[in-house]
Amino acid sequence: MNPRSVLFSIFYFLFSRRAKARAGFTIFELIVFAGILTLIIVAFITILVSVTRVHVRQSAAAEVNQQSQFVLQTIQYRVEQASVIELDENAATSTLKLRMAASSSDPTYIYLSANVIYLRETDGGAAQPLTSNKVTVTDLTFTKRAHQRAPDSVSVGFTIQYNSQTVGERFSQTIATAVARVNAATFDSNLVPSTTATYDVGVTSQVWKSVNNILYFSGSNVGIGVLSPGQTLEVNGGVRLNTTDSKPTCSASQRGTLWVVQSGAGVADTVQACVKSAADSYAWQNLY
Repeated sequence: MNPRSVLFSIFYFLFSRRAKARAGFTIFELIVFAGILTLIIVAFITILVSVTRVHVRQSAAAEVNQQSQFVLQTIQYRVEQASVIELDENAATSTLKLRMAASSSDPTYIYLSANVIYLRETDGGAAQPLTSNKVTVTDLTFTKRAHQRAPDSVSVGFTIQYNSQTVGERFSQTIATAVARVNAATFDSNLVPSTTATYDVGVTSQVWKSVNNILYFSGSNVGIGVLSPGQTLEVNGGVRLNTTDSKPTCSASQRGTLWVVQSGAGVADTVQACVKSAADSYAWQNLY
């Protein structure tokens, strides 16, 4: 039965009874009425407190879930877009450093400071909070995992709690997950430069290690079939001068060029070099 109906029925019974008797309330009736009224008020207050606690608890849980999901989505997006996860392997750290393709966001940092998770793009960029003062974050850790035949991944763990001193609002959640970089880009057509021909492949500060595990780079040295070339050009195997084109005129612009003159049947080939004489003139000289 509805509490309001119960209270109304009690009032109606007492007042109608007194109206018929045309007499005042007795002390006993007043005590009974006061007791019943007190019980009803206590019941109302108990229900109100319970409903309020449930609402507060649900609000705290929703806030924690919302902010933890936003943090995870941001970390996942940044890791997937990263060129390199610049962390020591299998070593937990509170700061995630990602090397990005775009200079405007390279490097990107995600870290914990004063129970707030921040994101910063470039070394001199401004830190942007990923969590608000409604929650506190503790135990943020990042661990790089390397895989031989798959992109590197990052294990992420942190504890996020609703920021309140009230016991009923102290909702917390511990997150543990892993995010992997996306696979390297693949192409199903030719890679063509722009019409202005102003773009390069790679930059000085980020050197390619190899091309198809055949052409290797070590500083300014290039190796063909040589993993760690020690000279400007080092070749594992023979070098062929297949010069079937017409030999150019030896000049300052051709100085140092080697040329194989392929002869006809019965005539030996010759190997020539374009060099400068003591008279400062340029001419092809036979080496063989």
